[in-house]
Amino acid sequence: MNMLALPFIGFLIGLLIISLGGGGGGIYVGILTAFFNIPPAVAAATSLATIIPTTVIGTVSHWRAGNVNVKLGLIMMGGAVAGAVIGSLFSDALPKEFYNKITGILLLVLAVQMVRAYIRKRRGGSGQGTAKNSVSRADVAKAVFFGLLGGVMSGLVGVSGTTPVVAGLATLGCGALEMVGTSVFVLVGISLTGFLIHLGLGNVHWALVGCLAAGTMCGAFLAPVMLKRISRETLERWLPPVLIVLTAVMGFIVLMK
Repeated sequence: MNMLALPFIGFLIGLLIISLGGGGGGIYVGILTAFFNIPPAVAAATSLATIIPTTVIGTVSHWRAGNVNVKLGLIMMGGAVAGAVIGSLFSDALPKEFYNKITGILLLVLAVQMVRAYIRKRRGGSGQGTAKNSVSRADVAKAVFFGLLGGVMSGLVGVSGTTPVVAGLATLGCGALEMVGTSVFVLVGISLTGFLIHLGLGNVHWALVGCLAAGTMCGAFLAPVMLKRISRETLERWLPPVLIVLTAVMGFIVLMK
């Protein structure tokens, strides 16, 4: 019965989190460990394996919709890949309790940064958030830094590392749709790198991957189609606050563990 429930859970994650929020790896790990009693190492590896095809599908859908900032995405992906390698190398060095505290604090700090970026954008009256034609050195440094944070989080515990990526894109002034589409694009590099490194540990449960991926890919493909039916103004107004709240809530949950 648990295995039969996984495709439905995967569909909801793909629809509401991966394509609309840009991630979901942490949700996978939490559900597998808390409700299905899957060992953390297996849950982390399974999460990364499932994220790969769903982020690819999400990227293609958002690319067609014009929501991917390729220039910023590639710069951030470079930092993210390096971070995933670094995080994986040190994944056994940090106690779980210590890592939870660091991760929780980091998520809360990122939520505050996202709030500041959102307020600046609202005050500036720029609600569209179009892609930049040029990227300054300061923007490059910010993109690499936030990508590095996302990659380190992925390498350490197998989560997607979405929150730093989304926070970085918000800080760089990306609009809601551009922020989501570009973050999904960056996650392709993060998840692939993290999975390849963790694959050597033999922790991937392929039956779990198949059940989750079947539902999640459907949700990831459907979400961008649904976004076309919602006005850009509505998304720009409501999506960033939702992502901010999710980031803060995740921070408190991890911090209290």
